[in-house]
Amino acid sequence: MKGRFSYPRSNRVADLIKEEVASLFIYSVNDPRLEGVISITDVKVTDDLKVARIYYICPKGTDLGPVEKGLESVRGWVRREISKKVNMRYTPEIEFKYDEVFENGMNMDEIFRKLKDGTDK
Repeated sequence: MKGRFSYPRSNRVADLIKEEVASLFIYSVNDPRLEGVISITDVKVTDDLKVARIYYICPKGTDLGPVEKGLESVRGWVRREISKKVNMRYTPEIEFKYDEVFENGMNMDEIFRKLKDGTDK
């Protein structure tokens, strides 16, 4: 028997963190390198709840250098804000990761669209 919940605690915590972080980036972030530039796509929390990996995307053509520096500069602030909103004994360390899976999916869509357009003519 897996326990009372079939939905692991790490997934529930990840969902809460995703909501809070998305809200922070929409309403509270004051770094011009990040304002309106990133979207949070996913959050994965390790099973021991020690690390939260926050995945993000940027509009096509965005220089990721300044974005990564901006994310590094707000990392501690994001963790403090999460600790205020999510009631946990220990707030996970925050890691920001560019979501290449999302970009790869978009590239595949573009390839399929081009193939379809080429065969329909």
